[in-house]
Order: sequence, then structure tokens, then C-alpha cells
Amino acid sequence: MGDVIDLERFRAKLAADQGFRTWLARFQEQFGPDSRLQDLSDQTLLYLASPGEENLYVYFDLVMGAQGLGGSLRFRLDDLDNAAKLKIMDVAFALMDRVRFEVMRRLGWVEEAPGQDTPIIQLVQQAARGGTEFARELPRLASSHPDFPAYVRLRGLDRAVFLRRLIPRAVGEFGARMAGP
Repeated sequence: MGDVIDLERFRAKLAADQGFRTWLARFQEQFGPDSRLQDLSDQTLLYLASPGEENLYVYFDLVMGAQGLGGSLRFRLDDLDNAAKLKIMDVAFALMDRVRFEVMRRLGWVEEAPGQDTPIIQLVQQAARGGTEFARELPRLASSHPDFPAYVRLRGLDRAVFLRRLIPRAVGEFGARMAGP
């Protein structure tokens, strides 16, 4: 009698193998179907959280690879229709938000980052399926943060804007902490 194969696990492993193909070479870290944002090294997290076109293509490699669409070269060569490109960009930007919220979590600026315990490949799949629902999940600013009194007076979308305005400062502080004194 043959072995029982966990089809979901197999699909996750295949998506991880294809999605993380370029990440393995770029970051010199191990990534697999169970890798979570909180498992990333500080150096990798800082790179992913930093702005820049090349950084964005690293996300495209992950998103496209995990979905079996190849790598970001297809995106650059305009080998995809506009609808597919927009979907890839939406997923990449949603994932970038999650990475930046993880930076804020490590700094102690937010209580918990949404999806922090979810494998990265599953986050990609959720973002690809969930659309705006995935992007609306936001962390709560930590009560110890100096701007917390202003934050609690806000509601709904204003809190989202408030949190996102903190991102450049968070990424800068995270980088400064890594650089040391």
C-alpha cells in the first residue's frame, strides 16, 4: 500500500520552492513552507521593509513564483497582461505592509502584527484570494508608543493612515538600531 500524501502540504512546499527561489540566493537564508515573517533575520526584514524598485521586484519574485507565474523578469519584460500585473502588485504591496508591521512589532511599536504566526507562503495565497480584506488587517499601536494618545482618538481609516505614516520612521529606527552606536 502506498504512502498517504498530504496534498495541501505538497502544494505549500511547491509554492515555497518556487516563490523563495530567488530569496535563497539573495538573502543567504533558508526559507520553506513554514517560514514566517517573524522568522526572518533583521537584515532580511530591513531590506524587505526599505523602499526601492529592486526591493519591490523581490516581492514580485515571491508572489509570481508562489503562483507558478515564473519570476519578476516576466513582469519587467511586460510578458503579462495588465490585470495579472495589477494583481501581483496588489499582493506585493499588501505583503510589504505586513513586513513593515513586523518591523514595528520588533520595535515594540505595535502589539501584534496581523499574520505574524502565518507562513509567508500562506500570506501570499491569502492576499491573492482576499483582495482588500487582507490589506485592511492592521495592528494596534502599542499603548507604550509616545503617539498612542493621538492614535486612540482616531477611528477606522484614520488609524490606518496614522499607522502607515509611522512606517518611514520605523524603518529608519530599525536600520539605525541594526547599525549600532
